Amino acid sequence: MKNILIPSTLQSDTINAVKTAINSSNGTQCQLVLMLLADIPDTFSSASLLRNINKGLSTSQENVLQMCRQIISESKNCSLKIHHQYGISSPVFKNLMEHFTIGLTIITPSFKSSKKKINTYCVQIISNSKCPILHTNANFEEEILSQALYIKNSDSNLHAEDLQTYINTILSLKIVGETKTNENKPFLTDTISKNNIDILIETRKPKKLKLLKTEKKALNETLGLPVLSLYEEIS
Repeated sequence: MKNILIPSTLQSDTINAVKTAINSSNGTQCQLVLMLLADIPDTFSSASLLRNINKGLSTSQENVLQMCRQIISESKNCSLKIHHQYGISSPVFKNLMEHFTIGLTIITPSFKSSKKKINTYCVQIISNSKCPILHTNANFEEEILSQALYIKNSDSNLHAEDLQTYINTILSLKIVGETKTNENKPFLTDTISKNNIDILIETRKPKKLKLLKTEKKALNETLGLPVLSLYEEIS
């Protein structure tokens, strides 16, 4: 298991993301990289730059961070790295992934719904990367994921059996069913219920980056389950 990246605004759902990351490591040595993003202050003054960069965290953010540290300290195989990133771009993100040897990125609802442009842009950059992404949802409480349903895109040539071996290198999941994205919600909900599905799997392809882009609702928001998103060219 490679290391796990969690971009965060230090809301309460970060705590569950950390728990899930520890569980996903399956007892192997793993570093959790908690990335906190901030814009580079637009100033020529060194003193002003330092003041703006070192604004500190709110009390609630400090509490979340302390809880994450405590959870990590109780694990036997995981360590925590707090990474403050000022400014982001595709090349910078690629370098970060290589530097920290990231094998999985976990995106929480609070980070995805953040109104800060840098966070919105970062989500798009992450979505265009080849790294597997675990999208959690607002009501996500489960820390152990096992039964997966593969939601196949209409233009994808990948089948469930093509993905299983690759997925085993990321999470301990068993794909127990396959369906298509054009199936209606009641059918999908029924399939999820009958097969005790606790996570969905989808594939994605790169898209053009747009700073003010409005995305349609994702699977995890529509169906209320976490989603493991895999880059289409997994080979």
